[in-house]
Amino acid sequence: MHKLLLVFLLFVLLQPCFVVSASESTEESPSWFRTADACMACHNLLVSPAGEDVSIGLDWRTTMMANAARDPYWQAAVRREVQDHPEAQEAIEGECSICHMPMQRYQTRITGQKGELFAHLPVNRAESDADRLAADGVSCALCHQITDENFGKAESFVGHFEVDRTQPSGERRIYGPFEVDEGRVTIMRSASQFRPQESSHIQESELCATCHTLYTNALGPGGEVIGRLPEQVPYLEWLHSDYHDTQSCQSCHMRSL
Repeated sequence: MHKLLLVFLLFVLLQPCFVVSASESTEESPSWFRTADACMACHNLLVSPAGEDVSIGLDWRTTMMANAARDPYWQAAVRREVQDHPEAQEAIEGECSICHMPMQRYQTRITGQKGELFAHLPVNRAESDADRLAADGVSCALCHQITDENFGKAESFVGHFEVDRTQPSGERRIYGPFEVDEGRVTIMRSASQFRPQESSHIQESELCATCHTLYTNALGPGGEVIGRLPEQVPYLEWLHSDYHDTQSCQSCHMRSL
């Protein structure tokens, strides 16, 4: 009873941080993602058959992942880059939104549009589905939909993860490390429009590598690309470390899973 009360109080206190759920797909405006509030109600106070706490909802809400689009330091850094290279604003916003606003950025990529960043800020004034997806940062429906296609290959880096877009709404797979019985499958499909499926690839470092292997183009005075640098390569460092054969990224950074 005390745990239920605590979760309720935390939900109320954190309510300003939650966003209204992005609408379901329509034929005119397809969406492959839902915001985290579609998952929060059930993914708290969860216990595995062995008695292990496998809740993630409120833990995720306070993480850097959840607040990737809200980070004021990141917003200021991008703003400065745009000020220094105004002629390259479209390219800068497009690249920086790939991993900080990944759901909305992925939507724009598959529809052939340009990625935007400041058009979706401030996040507490989200007015459209696009704004809400952007504000939700690195959210549940993003990471758990990533398939293992091209895992570990260079073409998967810099946010070039793949999501299965062949399935209709209600049948799209969302992957997790645990077996799911039919009753919970039914509940989850009803709440989120996703069908949960057990898959071990969700625990592989290559999943994290899709965004956490970042090569950035360096721009010259006129906005032209003058070089390319490895800005963030923890996956490649892990790949060449002793941990490669013993521990994955998730085994340290998401120990509850």
